[in-house]
Amino acid sequence: MWEFCITINGKKHCIPLPVLIPQPIHIPPPENFPPLELATAVLQLVEAIGPTARAPELTNSLREVATSFIRQVQKGLPAGVELRQMPQA
Repeated sequence: MWEFCITINGKKHCIPLPVLIPQPIHIPPPENFPPLELATAVLQLVEAIGPTARAPELTNSLREVATSFIRQVQKGLPAGVELRQMPQA
């Protein structure tokens, strides 16, 4: 899962992005960012089916495209805001 982290007064506040769950993020505005939600959902799907997929070329391509999009989003974030992958439990 991915999360946005915002540093306010030296303290980091992280908000998880819902993945594969049709639950909108209502705060902070603006409305949801559907391409980012799609990219994170694709990565979650690839991680879930990757070990058993019979088309590794397809899963690798999906992973590359989604990761590339997320990197673009990360580069455009303002200072003090980061988008990072949450550690797996």
